[in-house]
Amino acid sequence: MKTSLLWDDKVDTVYCVDFDRTGERFASGSADCSVIIWSAKGDPILKYTHQESIQRVVYNPTTDALASCTNSDFGLWSPTEKSVAKFKTQAKILSASWSNDGQFLALGMFSGQITIRDRKGNEKVSITREAPVWCLAWSPWKDEAFDLLAVGCWDQSLSFYHLSGIQQQKDKKLGFNPCSINYFGSGEYMLIGGSNRQALLCTREGTKLCTIAERDEWVWCVKYRPNHNCIALGDHGGGIAVMNLQFLTIHGLYKDRYAYREHMTDVIVQHLLTEQKVRIKCRDYVKKVAVFRDRLAVQLSDRIHIYDLAHHDDSYDMHYRIKERIYQNLPCNLLVVTTNHIILCQERKLQLYDYHGTMVREWVLASVIRYIKVDGGKSGSEGVLVGLKDGTVLKVYVDNAFPIELIKQSASIRCLDISVDRKQLAVVDSENRILVYDLNTKEIVFQESNANSVAFNTELGGMLSYSGSGTLAIKTGDFPVNNQKLQGFVVGFRGSKIFCLHYLQMKTIDIPQSASLCRHIEAGQFEEGYKIACLGVTDEDWKMLGLGALKSLELEVAKKAFIRIRDMRYIELVNSIESRLKSAGGDKDLLEHAKGLCQAEICAWSGDYQGAAKSYARMGEVERAINLFVDLRQWDEAKVFAAGNSSIDSKDLTRRQAEWAEDTNDWKTAAEMYLASGDTLRACRIIGDSKGKNWQTIMIDVVRNIPKSEAEVLELCGQYYADADEDGFAKEVYLKLDDFSNLMQLYIKRKNWQDATRLAEEHEGKFDKAVFLPYAEWLAVQDRFDSALDAYRKAGRPDESRRMMEELTNNAVTEGRFKDAAYYYFLLGTETLKGVKLGKDLKKNERNLALYQEYMAKADWYYAYSSIHTFCNDPFTSLQPEMLFQVSRFLINSMGNSDAPYGISRVNILYTLAKQAKVLGAFKLARFTYDRLQQLKVPESWEDNIDLDVLTIQAKPVRDNPELAPVCYRCGMTNPLLNTFGNPNNLLDGDKCTNCGHPFVRSFVNYDILPLVEFFPDGDISDEDAVEIIRTHDPKARAEGGGKKRGGNEWEEGKDGGADVMRMGDDDDDWGNGGGQGDPFERCINKVLETQEGNGAYEPVVVNAKALSSLRRDEVYVCKPVIKGMRYRFYKNMIPDISIALSQPCHRFFNEEDFEFVYLRDERCPFSRAKDVGDYGPL
Repeated sequence: MKTSLLWDDKVDTVYCVDFDRTGERFASGSADCSVIIWSAKGDPILKYTHQESIQRVVYNPTTDALASCTNSDFGLWSPTEKSVAKFKTQAKILSASWSNDGQFLALGMFSGQITIRDRKGNEKVSITREAPVWCLAWSPWKDEAFDLLAVGCWDQSLSFYHLSGIQQQKDKKLGFNPCSINYFGSGEYMLIGGSNRQALLCTREGTKLCTIAERDEWVWCVKYRPNHNCIALGDHGGGIAVMNLQFLTIHGLYKDRYAYREHMTDVIVQHLLTEQKVRIKCRDYVKKVAVFRDRLAVQLSDRIHIYDLAHHDDSYDMHYRIKERIYQNLPCNLLVVTTNHIILCQERKLQLYDYHGTMVREWVLASVIRYIKVDGGKSGSEGVLVGLKDGTVLKVYVDNAFPIELIKQSASIRCLDISVDRKQLAVVDSENRILVYDLNTKEIVFQESNANSVAFNTELGGMLSYSGSGTLAIKTGDFPVNNQKLQGFVVGFRGSKIFCLHYLQMKTIDIPQSASLCRHIEAGQFEEGYKIACLGVTDEDWKMLGLGALKSLELEVAKKAFIRIRDMRYIELVNSIESRLKSAGGDKDLLEHAKGLCQAEICAWSGDYQGAAKSYARMGEVERAINLFVDLRQWDEAKVFAAGNSSIDSKDLTRRQAEWAEDTNDWKTAAEMYLASGDTLRACRIIGDSKGKNWQTIMIDVVRNIPKSEAEVLELCGQYYADADEDGFAKEVYLKLDDFSNLMQLYIKRKNWQDATRLAEEHEGKFDKAVFLPYAEWLAVQDRFDSALDAYRKAGRPDESRRMMEELTNNAVTEGRFKDAAYYYFLLGTETLKGVKLGKDLKKNERNLALYQEYMAKADWYYAYSSIHTFCNDPFTSLQPEMLFQVSRFLINSMGNSDAPYGISRVNILYTLAKQAKVLGAFKLARFTYDRLQQLKVPESWEDNIDLDVLTIQAKPVRDNPELAPVCYRCGMTNPLLNTFGNPNNLLDGDKCTNCGHPFVRSFVNYDILPLVEFFPDGDISDEDAVEIIRTHDPKARAEGGGKKRGGNEWEEGKDGGADVMRMGDDDDDWGNGGGQGDPFERCINKVLETQEGNGAYEPVVVNAKALSSLRRDEVYVCKPVIKGMRYRFYKNMIPDISIALSQPCHRFFNEEDFEFVYLRDERCPFSRAKDVGDYGPL
């Protein structure tokens, strides 16, 4: 088909064309200086021009960029660019080629210069030649270490350069001017056309292989079609030729060595068993290859090379070295090599040459030679099988001038092979038939159709394989053929491996010999079967052969088979049978008896136990049959044979069966048998050790059915149940044994503390330490500290209780959980106080009482300090300034100058006090506090803030807000904000009235001072009587009865019981509720204050019976003692309008509203964390 492509404008002569990488467009360059880009259908797409005619156009192989070359410049066009970039050159451009990655463009010029440019046109390398560079091409060979540029120069040379400009090898002289260079395939070959009027196929190094085409004119262009073995060329006369190249398979095979040609100039020798390969680089056109034993012959274009192995005695050696060179051009159709000669086949002639190139002998045959194969033989006397076109098969010996005719048939010979024992000849003829001849009788012993190749096994004469129609067939002896799917031609068969050529690839296929071996065993052909097995079978096949031969008493074959798999048991059996048969001697009866026993033993070894037992029985050896079944644990079969023999004890079989059941872990059967025999202990041990299905119920049935006297059995059962966590059954066993110690250990192990404590209470004093100590530890882990303390007391270990609480306290302080630390100190104090012995004599317990007071003081401090810690460390706080102010004062006054407890920072306390004092207007106190702070080390982050506060406080008046000053509700004296007169040796001594010494009672929510005054009943009045007096002589009821007062001390009305009473001028009233000096409680306070003025020491208020009877119940709060022997603590609310709550578990006071809010929110006391606080109101 011829198509003309026309542009709308006039187009001059086209000099060059090139397709892009997709094949969808191509570009043309013409003499009118224009470059036109066309679609694949011939439609013009784009045009641009140069100043001179276009010499070359070439597309980038990776992008759509196009390079166009002229006499004086070159241009780079890209669809992404708006204009064509052009670059001047010093000479006319004759050739151009992009590198494979599209990064570089090589240009060859008429001046001999080669310039390599990048994609932007910048010059990277310049190379100078002596003549015009008419052609160049980049090598696509992927195994090259560097990008390689082939250059054809008109000094009749071919050269190669790296991308760096370095020449790789010397110039190769061509003998003509190259006009076109193009790589073939993936770069394995090179196509060259030029002034010699030929198209040449060369290696990638430029070595000539063959002439592809000869023309009458110069060949100006030769191109390879990608992914096809097709080339196209054009000559100076306008001729175009397209040719398809065929690469024939040149190869040779001898046993497990396969030699073949690769890349036309290399020879690969492959060891088919080890898959080793060796490459021989000939650097010339390889025409023929032949291999025989340790010889390798390679025919090149003008010579023949003979190679031999470096180590002849090593069958796996792959090192070939040159032995001889025959410098003659000897044309031939086929080539084979022997130890000392080469044989050339040319139509009807066979020519024998020695390694020096001298013709030794020539045979002229009657027909054309179609197949030739060396059949081996003595060195210098090898035989050669020759198959002719007329159907004759000859054998020619290299030292004999006369061929020997083996067979003759009508069809032409295509392939042939002879068996290793030289008894059979197999041929494949032109009709695709395989014919196997017996060489002795010349008769056909086997015939099959659809065959294309055949090969005898080189290790076994009676086995051959042939292929055809996608099938591989294997025939062994007279047995049927085995077929399997296979593509390719069979070229060799060795052992259990078949060598198959599929196109250009040689495959090694493992053929299992199990089927052939089975057929020989079934036919009783054990010797032939052994030969088959030697080709390669599995251990199971060897064992099958050995057992088959052993049953037939083919002892020699059996021994060799078992030796192969190293089965010592069967080898010893074969030796034993041999010795027994020899010991029978010539006595026929003894020999038959020995054979019968041997047959029985063989049946037993092979698994035919019934046959073995019957053989023993026939030979009169019944006991052996019984022992056989006993060893096999086939008890029923053993009893069948024992039934007919009175010498066998059935009980003995039963005992042996029980032992076997135990050995095979059939615990249920074994236990039943031992129970029936009365061996209860062994039965229980089997049940407990096995722990099979429902073993618990089986064992408990045993426990319930045996008497209590079998203590060893019961203890064993209890231990098994305890180890298996079967607590219910273990408890039943221990109760049956009255073994309360083990029962208690079981409870403790399971942490069943409820049952453990109940059992300890039932046996009081016996298990206290064993039970309550681990119970207390478990409770402590569960954070149930109250219960843990109680358990420690029951265990008689108060020291452990104290240690636990001290650890919890230290951890809480370290972690900043100060309320938890306060709670733990409260628990420690309570526990310490409970350690005080009962009774009124408390002098012996002064140490514990002092420790109690210390713990309680620390509990107060840590509880209060938690608010300070929150204020100083949390980013936000809801605490009110008044509350923080009172907390800070409480801590500073109560701790005084004593050392602060672990974790409490005076800096934090003073910082909080200073901040809140400034906010609340206590500027004098703030000044004092900041002065104290500046004497201490404060955090760096606070320094600037404190310094600023110190400066700003100077602008404030030097006085405190008088409303902040605390008032003593006992003496009515106004106190300073800080008490500097506290006793450091007396805990909490500083938070008290500086006048009368009465301790301030604070609310433990907002730390306000509560209007409470502590008093004690007179010495002759017990605490209980005092409570009763207050309750029964409540003056509130009398006041509600209509009491009146008339001016000063004139008279008063009231009720006493059911009578109306009026008293006149009695200043000593013991029941009225008047104030001032008329109030008996006030008189008691005044009396104490007068006493203190004399001695200066603080004395508590002591109230007599009259004063007690004058107190109202709703104004009195009573702290009940924690332990017996301690006194009640009485407090009077001096301002009844202020509601106060008292938490009895901790003896701490609160504002009633605050307490109720916290208690309802947390459902516990905020200080003691007791859930039940009882009656928190007044008496």
